[in-house]
Amino acid sequence: MLLINIESLSENELRYIAKQEDLEDWDSLSRDELIDELENLYEDDGDVRNNLSGSSKHKFVNTLTDVASDDALSLPGVQALPESYNETSIHIVMKDFNWAYVFWSISNQQLAELEGVCNSLILRTERLDGKGVVDAIYDIEVSFSDDNWTVELPYLGYSYQVCIVAKNEESETIICKSSVVTTTKSWFAAHPDELRDGAVFRKFFSSLVSNGGIVSENRQVQDLIEMLSDNGSGEGVLR
Repeated sequence: MLLINIESLSENELRYIAKQEDLEDWDSLSRDELIDELENLYEDDGDVRNNLSGSSKHKFVNTLTDVASDDALSLPGVQALPESYNETSIHIVMKDFNWAYVFWSISNQQLAELEGVCNSLILRTERLDGKGVVDAIYDIEVSFSDDNWTVELPYLGYSYQVCIVAKNEESETIICKSSVVTTTKSWFAAHPDELRDGAVFRKFFSSLVSNGGIVSENRQVQDLIEMLSDNGSGEGVLR
């Protein structure tokens, strides 16, 4: 929710809000009178002077809250975001410990240069070792119209970056690369002895095993099972 600081607004902005709220004489009130009237209007919703807003029952506050509404574009100082910033860049944002949201844009000039030269675009996830060297890659083919993707970061405790790669039959070119994000190492993987007690293991992982005994297709779970098994034979804590 957008919090309103009435006293920080200009007289024109105050008059605009008063008009949206259907205040009487909104066009003739002074700035101080507008502030008083609006504070009285919002007093049931909280202390406006302290940037508090409550139920948002008023029309103007509802418009501010509904940021996806086209009505918000009529507010003072509000402009629509452009469809594209005409620059080539890619960004990665962690969604949770194992997945990231990636979004990118390619400038018109870059698209023109790529047209007819490359056959495909690849969204590449690079895993980095402790020295920042790429030691594994995961490629997903995307189209020229795509601009976002959700990617898996399969191994915990590693750093990752993503890039857009233009490819043809003979070569590939990285056209943009993101910053680096680092996943948090699994507590279980760092404390395997805690799970060697069969009762503890079953308590934590029973929900990941089907009635038929099939373990969830989850890389971290599979790695832990391998680690806790005797010589990788599936015995040990799983017996």
